[in-house]
Amino acid sequence: MVSRIFFSVDVHGSTLVWRKWIKAQELYKANTLILSGDLTGKVLVPIIKHSDGSWTARYFGSRWVMKSEGEVRAFEERLEGSGAYYVRVEEKELEDMKNNPDLVNKVMVEKMVERLRNWLEMLVRKVDTKSVQTIVMPGNDDDWVIDGVIKEYEPKGVVYPIDKIFSVEKLEVVSSPYVNPTPWNTPREKDEKELEKYLERLVSKLQDPSKSIFNFHPPPYNTMLDLAPKLTKDLRVVTVAGVPQFEHVGSKAVRRVIEKYQPLIGLHGHIHESSGHDQIGRTIVVNPGSEYSEGVLKAYIVEVEGDRLLNYYKIEG
Repeated sequence: MVSRIFFSVDVHGSTLVWRKWIKAQELYKANTLILSGDLTGKVLVPIIKHSDGSWTARYFGSRWVMKSEGEVRAFEERLEGSGAYYVRVEEKELEDMKNNPDLVNKVMVEKMVERLRNWLEMLVRKVDTKSVQTIVMPGNDDDWVIDGVIKEYEPKGVVYPIDKIFSVEKLEVVSSPYVNPTPWNTPREKDEKELEKYLERLVSKLQDPSKSIFNFHPPPYNTMLDLAPKLTKDLRVVTVAGVPQFEHVGSKAVRRVIEKYQPLIGLHGHIHESSGHDQIGRTIVVNPGSEYSEGVLKAYIVEVEGDRLLNYYKIEG
């Protein structure tokens, strides 16, 4: 029997991309649906109520003025589609938030949890998780609080894959959300030595790593999957004659583990700009990339039969 995996990454809070991911299962007749890494967004937009009854906000490079509930709701939907969170506040509440970073973080986490829970409700309502294996995994950018939210839906058929093995046909799948260090000090980072030890422990749970799938969020170092803009110490993009310069930023630990065990295929994400595939020895590695802020779904479809990789191809829309 041929099984089809629909693999996507780095949705970063975009409800539009999440909806497309769910719909894609039906369109492409996937047996396994995977969204792996960086589920939550990065921005909280205050929508400010003024004494004259109007609302204002700043986002998408503009100042927005809204004079009706309908206009506010349309703006909120646009924010949600691009991956941003929003909160309606009065002017005094906004000042309180400006002076209290802990309050901002509290609201941000509440919004992350609320949106993810809404997404998972949508998922179990629209996908038959008894017949379609459905995997949702956090990534390095995600706050630890969301792990518990995903686990709430395990009784409804959603697989939380960290620290467990699941199978597609005769292929075992091992998963990791951790990445090598980034300039942003995100929640799930390990130095390369520590990351390699962690991955080795995961791989040791497999019966035959060469007949497996590695679902590791960071791409392997020095491939077509890990090229990102080179940054200065103050996080500005390095340019030469106005042209942005790129460098390899993937994980050396991930590459070493792939070289050692030669799984059938590696499923990766993390580097949004490096959509594509490459090969390390016998192992195919893929990264769908991400354009979540534009509402574009990017994915790889991977077809397997028994313990064989039959095909893999990229889709977006």
